[in-house]
Amino acid sequence: MKQIESSELGHLSHIDTSVLDGRNVLLMPVWDGQSWSQWIPTGDKKLMKISVVDVGHAAYLAEFPADPSDVFFGFIDFIWQRASWPQLVPLFSSICDDFHLMATSVAKLEHLHASRESIDRLLISSFVKTELEYLITVARSVFDLLQEAVARFWNDKITLLDAEMETKRKRHKLPPTFSKVVLNGDTSRTAKEIADRYGLPPGVAEMYEKHAPFFKALRASRDGIIHGGTTIDTIFATEKGFCVDPKSRHYGDYPWKEEHYYNSAIVSLSPWVARTVFQTMEACSDVMFSLAEVISFPGEIAPGYKVYMRDPSNKALLRLLDVANGS
Repeated sequence: MKQIESSELGHLSHIDTSVLDGRNVLLMPVWDGQSWSQWIPTGDKKLMKISVVDVGHAAYLAEFPADPSDVFFGFIDFIWQRASWPQLVPLFSSICDDFHLMATSVAKLEHLHASRESIDRLLISSFVKTELEYLITVARSVFDLLQEAVARFWNDKITLLDAEMETKRKRHKLPPTFSKVVLNGDTSRTAKEIADRYGLPPGVAEMYEKHAPFFKALRASRDGIIHGGTTIDTIFATEKGFCVDPKSRHYGDYPWKEEHYYNSAIVSLSPWVARTVFQTMEACSDVMFSLAEVISFPGEIAPGYKVYMRDPSNKALLRLLDVANGS
């Protein structure tokens, strides 16, 4: 398998401030360990360096994070460093924005719990339900943004060395929606069925199969909320956190453990939120890195540096990561 048209990538780094060459490369601040810098286009296909006092909400380049709460996410680093084609950058930027929105939802849930004594108990339940419905909608949108980007890359920028698989790839274009890849009607496709239909490498098809059950649950919740008139079930505000009925329609598919139970009837909402956020992120990483294992992507734009995410909501996101890891 080989990649073609890699020359379309704008090889622009913060070290070699060469001409823009008309490429759609997302410029970002750079932390050198002591201070911030930023480059901006001047209009004559060149870049001008400016000084930045601080960064409040952005992705940035650094060898090490400027703050312990700044997050490194391999998927975001990879797409900026090695997959910044003009056709893909807007889609990847939208995914990054959705990651920020999910982090914000996590922080809002924390804030609502901390402020629960000053909010009417019925109103706080409505606040939390609204935020969860929004979180489901954003997470669902990430899957189609991811799939649209992968489809554009797969359909337009690669050629398979295996003639039979290349024929399949050309005959059956990879769809731009995640559901059309992993589902045949309401039935999930196996990895073999996905690979056979679209000519995808087995390892890539396995990642689609891996995340199909979660995607189906997310899709059902989102469609029920948007199209079916259903709402998130009752929220219980306790001193230990928000809780839900583990048998209700939106939470019944989660593998609840004994330590999640507040009492015999309700469970902590946090593990479910953690899965919604982090499995959505994990799906992006799994699909992209499985492609990288079999396709030769261009080299890094900024070798030796990583892309970090700074967001005021990161601390809440990191606390939720502790929950995802069993806290």
